[in-house]
Formats: sequence, C-alpha cells, structure tokens
Amino acid sequence: MADKIVGKSRYSRNITLRIIGEEGQKTLRKKTVSIVGLGAIGTVVAELLSRLGVNLILIDNDKIDISNLQRQLIYNENDIGKYKTDAACKKLKKINSEIKIKKYRKTLTKNNLNILDSDLILDCTDNLKARFLINEYCLLTKMPWIHAAAIKTHGVLCNFTPADSEKPCFACIYKKNSDIETCEDSGVFNGITVLVATLQATQALKMLLNYKIMEDFLRIDIWNENIERLKVKKDTNCKICQMDTITQRVEIGDFTLKLCKTKAAYSVKPFRNVRLNLNQIKNVYTPIIETPLLLIVKIKGYEVIVHNYGELIFKDLKNEVIIKQIAKDVYSLGDSSKLKIKQKH
Repeated sequence: MADKIVGKSRYSRNITLRIIGEEGQKTLRKKTVSIVGLGAIGTVVAELLSRLGVNLILIDNDKIDISNLQRQLIYNENDIGKYKTDAACKKLKKINSEIKIKKYRKTLTKNNLNILDSDLILDCTDNLKARFLINEYCLLTKMPWIHAAAIKTHGVLCNFTPADSEKPCFACIYKKNSDIETCEDSGVFNGITVLVATLQATQALKMLLNYKIMEDFLRIDIWNENIERLKVKKDTNCKICQMDTITQRVEIGDFTLKLCKTKAAYSVKPFRNVRLNLNQIKNVYTPIIETPLLLIVKIKGYEVIVHNYGELIFKDLKNEVIIKQIAKDVYSLGDSSKLKIKQKH
C-alpha cells in the first residue's frame, strides 16, 4: 500500500524527478546491469544503481584486503578476507531487498563471457585484458557498455554503443600493448573514484531510459579542477570493429587461434606465424586442388582451403563447433615448424 503513496514509497523521489518519473521507474525495475569489477568504482556504482531499483550482475574474483578500505566504500573492516562478490551482494540486499542480484566469483575470460548477458555492461575493472574481452563481446552482441577508470587524481569515462557501426570501439582508442598504471604502484585519491562512479551511474541511467548519452571521451583531473571532453573517431584501420568482421579467440591444443566471420566465409588462423606441412595434410585428406602454397581439401564433407602460412578458410561451413574440430585436426597434423604457441586467455 505504501508504494502507491508517492510521498512514502521507496522510489518516490525518483518518481517526482521528471527525468525518471513513474514510467521511467517501472522501466528501471525491469533492467539488469552487469558490473565487472567490485573495487572503488564498481562498489559505488552498484550501490547507486541498487538504490534506483536496477537489477545487478556482479562479477569479481578478488578478496577484500585492508588497502581496499581507503576507497571501496561498501566494505568495512569486518569484510577483510571475504570475497567481494559475497560482501557486496549482502550489503546491497540490505539496501534494496526488492532487486535481483546475481554474483559470479570469476575472472572474466573468453570462455565465460555469457555471464555478461544483460541490458548494459559497466567496466569497473583495472584489467586491460578484461576490457578488450568486454569490447569484443559487445561488438558481437551489439550490447552497450561504459568504460570507467581512475588513477592518482585522474579519471576517464567513455560510452560505447556497438549497435551504431559508425561509432568507435574500445580498440580504436586503446591498443593491445598499451601500458597501464596500477593503484598499487601510483596510488589513487578516493574522491576521483567516487566522482567517476557517479558519472558512470548517470550515463547508465541515460542509456537505460533511452536518453541521449555523451559521445565524447571524458577526462577529469579532480586536483586541478579540470574536465576535458575529447572527440573520438572510429579508427578505419581497426581490425576489431570492422562492420563485416567478428573475431573470437579460440584455443586448440597448443595454438591460440583467431576465428573470424566475414560476409563471405569463416576463417581460422594462428595469432603467431606457423608453417603448415601441406604434404602431411594431403596424406590424410585427399586434395581437390593442390598448389605449392595451398590445398583445397574435403573434410567431413566440406571444402576447406588450407594455406601453408596457417590460415584455413571455410567457404560453405557455418557451424563454429565443426569448424573448431576441423581446425584442431588440421593443426595437429600440419605444424612443420613444431612451434609451441603459448595459450592466451
């Protein structure tokens, strides 16, 4: 009964706020947001969204230590040694028992990206590798996400909307070999993490309610009271966000491979150079066409183009499970260089 009385309901101040209103509040209660990283930014944004009535997916594999208490506001001394997902979930449920919370005590990898499935993903991690995984997953699923980070007295924020193919992706801005400072090495002021988290929660609210969102890359220096809005453009040479290409990392034996879907076909090739032994391959699979540089062979009823530099092209086959199995069989035969390629996660 109390929820019907605006002045007394849990969300009454949201409902009287014009940017949300009654319909907006109904929408928020149906939305789910994934938060990757329950540190300084993640804990604040999780609390803000829980108070708005948004359902949450919490992802983190770390335990709380005493150095976290300087900036990770949802924890206290009694939480030291506990897993962040457990402690955060318990606190958030006390704040709002009405919302649904899923928790995953996991490190994000290419093999468990399905746990991100939600209406919006918030990057609150300090792990560059995880951010590239989020970026590729969101390009694949067309899911929006918000990147946020803080170090020293500086913070950054950027919205990514993969459904709009004209917009840049994370890899357009950051490179794989980018150096990244850590809070452990450089320190961080707790005021900047709270500010960045608040801005991220605000952008999340806009996305969930279909408001126009910020299109710039926001850079903040809280110590010098400086805020910059930088225009970011799509990198026309970015191989990750090409309109007609979706790339996934897959592990096959000792190889880390790139499975790539284009408009024309699927292809598989190693991330490092190898030399396939075409003679060995044609001893197992009868070639349809044979040249010094490539073979076209029939495997499991499908034509496969095998290049000596390691790439396999599947012209007609669309089933990724079968593609991976064929690739496994071919690579187990054909690495004449005997290179052992370290698996990447």
